[in-house]
Amino acid sequence: MRVRWDMGLGRDLGYAFWATTCFEGIFGAYTGIWPLWIEHLGAPIAIVGLVLGVAGVIRPFILGPSAWLSERFDPRKLLMTARVIAFCGLIVAALAQSWPILLLTVVTNAIGELVFPLMQTYAADKTTTDRVRAFTLIFTVGPSAALIICPLLVGVLIAIWGMRAAFIFAALLTLAAIWLISRLNFRTPEHAAPPSVPTGGYGAVFRHHASRQILILHGATVFVLAIGVSLVPNFLHDVRGIDPALIATLGAGAAVGTVTYGLVISRSPRIQRAPFLGATAGVGAVALALIIFTALGSLPAVTIAFVLRGGFFSAWALFMAALGETAPGSIRSRSFATMEILGGSAMSFGPVVAAQLYGVEPTLPLIVSAAGAAILIPIIVHGHRDQRRYVAAQNDEIDADALAQASQ
Repeated sequence: MRVRWDMGLGRDLGYAFWATTCFEGIFGAYTGIWPLWIEHLGAPIAIVGLVLGVAGVIRPFILGPSAWLSERFDPRKLLMTARVIAFCGLIVAALAQSWPILLLTVVTNAIGELVFPLMQTYAADKTTTDRVRAFTLIFTVGPSAALIICPLLVGVLIAIWGMRAAFIFAALLTLAAIWLISRLNFRTPEHAAPPSVPTGGYGAVFRHHASRQILILHGATVFVLAIGVSLVPNFLHDVRGIDPALIATLGAGAAVGTVTYGLVISRSPRIQRAPFLGATAGVGAVALALIIFTALGSLPAVTIAFVLRGGFFSAWALFMAALGETAPGSIRSRSFATMEILGGSAMSFGPVVAAQLYGVEPTLPLIVSAAGAAILIPIIVHGHRDQRRYVAAQNDEIDADALAQASQ
């Protein structure tokens, strides 16, 4: 079978696929050693957690206006500007001599994340059929492939030039992402014509029961899992004695798990019809990974645990696909912005809690997170039933409208 550059998604979504692949490659280039870099520049472990958590405080102020900005400015230029700012922040991190300056990088990275809700809305608007498949390829498979390759490359670079090389590599990859963003086509009939339906605000997002349920479950899941995974690099270095370069390389294992799971989803209509159930499998895999990290220190066991940890981002993408399937067009852009705010903030506040638990006992964040994941799984299964009932009712309403129009 011939492999197409656009992965069979078409030109518009093809460029989106490669852009999100670069975004995740940037993240993967430095995330494995980010807490180690903060600690290396003189921050105690409690401060490491706080620095990681600052992003959660500023995220709503950055992502909240994203839908409003995209309605008033050219989305493509908006995305390019955000990524140029993120590029500057990565250069600052590479040149930093003390940990306080890294707060500037946290701010610029948060601005760079403006791309995610806008890219999710772009993908939802450009997709008319097989939305779960398209979202899985764009936001799971491609990015996860980058998370396999980039940590391996960065592991070599760190071994040769030190941890600063990770941020230089991420900055270069950001330049490639900016070029890909410049190729996106945001012009659609819907955007070109004056809107016929008023755009719903953030209040409308939370008044929509099905969307609200997905957002709450997603935020809770990310927060619980972030407590466990955020300080895994520190745990492996401080407790298991693993070298930072090897930790960065092992980070590719998580991407192997994510891309494998993503390919299964893209080829499984059953999972595509039940994204919540797919998310439960991802959450369960992360819980098992945390148990392995806690109990075993051998390299093969740690490698397997990293692979299982890939269920984290698979679950995130499946919640995202469920939201794209559920949120009405009038609130879709703000629904995705809300998901990024809640999910990203949960991802940032998780390390704050983890750092406090880590100070008591290094294994405590992993144990608490694994227990929380076990509690979440039956709650997500219940959410699946509610979402299926909503989608079925929505389809019945569409069929009734089509029948009424045909009879006229």
